[in-house]
Amino acid sequence: MSGTLVLSACSSGPSTDSSSATTPEQTRACVVKANAFLADWKTFPTTLPQSPPARYTKLDQKPPTGKRAVYVRQNFPAAQSTSDGAHAAAEALGWNYQAVIYDNSVPDFIAKLDSVIATKPDFIMTNGLPAASFQKQIDDAKAAGITFVLTSVSDPPVSVPGLGGVGNATETAKVISRIHANMALSTSGRTAKTVIFSLDYPILDVSEDEYAKVMSEACPACTTEVVKIQPKDIGTPAATSQMVSKLEADPSTKYAYTMIGDIASGLAQALKPAGLDDVRIFGQVPNESSIAALRDGTNAWWVNQSSRINGYDMMDMAARISVTGRVQSDPGGYPLALLTKDNVPPGTAAPVIPENVLDLYEQTWGVGSTS
Repeated sequence: MSGTLVLSACSSGPSTDSSSATTPEQTRACVVKANAFLADWKTFPTTLPQSPPARYTKLDQKPPTGKRAVYVRQNFPAAQSTSDGAHAAAEALGWNYQAVIYDNSVPDFIAKLDSVIATKPDFIMTNGLPAASFQKQIDDAKAAGITFVLTSVSDPPVSVPGLGGVGNATETAKVISRIHANMALSTSGRTAKTVIFSLDYPILDVSEDEYAKVMSEACPACTTEVVKIQPKDIGTPAATSQMVSKLEADPSTKYAYTMIGDIASGLAQALKPAGLDDVRIFGQVPNESSIAALRDGTNAWWVNQSSRINGYDMMDMAARISVTGRVQSDPGGYPLALLTKDNVPPGTAAPVIPENVLDLYEQTWGVGSTS
């Protein structure tokens, strides 16, 4: 699937007269172009993304068994799902796996990293926080022969050992925001006012900026505003109240872009008493609550940037590093799917698409019954 978006039919062009950008003909052309972009994303993938440009080529040899990987993770549900995926992938590789939970604060994260480095695993995995916030620990790990694998960051990989793997990162974040922007253009007819409810992580700044860029280029009448949620408030009434208050302040805002499903949990129910049940709630990394809300129509759409697949992908980078000794980066080919009420799979859990994606990873590693 292509992550490229050409906005010629949506763009207002060189004219500075905003009225020329909002004719019915231009709006129809923009919606047609947005729908064309979205068509491929509404078809679920059955394979890993094409490689190249993605990195999922078959390895020349099986990764060595017995490696040890430690995932230092946040204390919220999406990170638990990622841990479950990493654990399953580690078992497939014949590796030892451990998860260490920190309290979502940087000081506790650093303390946990120091403790893990002292045990000298082969790989340390984490996500969200920028490398600069724990550069000393990366340097210490490198000196000890340990490789860091990061996801959901905007940093590039540097060396093996050291900061050796970066996945589900900048290019993926941009593609996801292009999907969201085109859904907003398609459903609003170029009138969308959006509030992005986000977290204070640099990779999410990439998502916010890309969404705002696409919307402003395509839709002069559209607006985008960002509101940051504190990680400690995720899953609490404090986060929900903050979002409801923001949307109540401007009832003309009809698009709520929630960066992860854990932020959106309970939002639809809280908006109804406020008379705001026509707000379209969407985002990425859906959880069980997001999928239930999608099925009952109280959420609009979700990009299935699966947190469980994030765990598989961390282990994929580690497996490739263990064979090649080379850094692994995000070329933009992360497995994604656009979920709507019309196509969401049955069941209660957040779906993994393709369903056999771990088998597909195993085939590229040369392990498992299907390799």
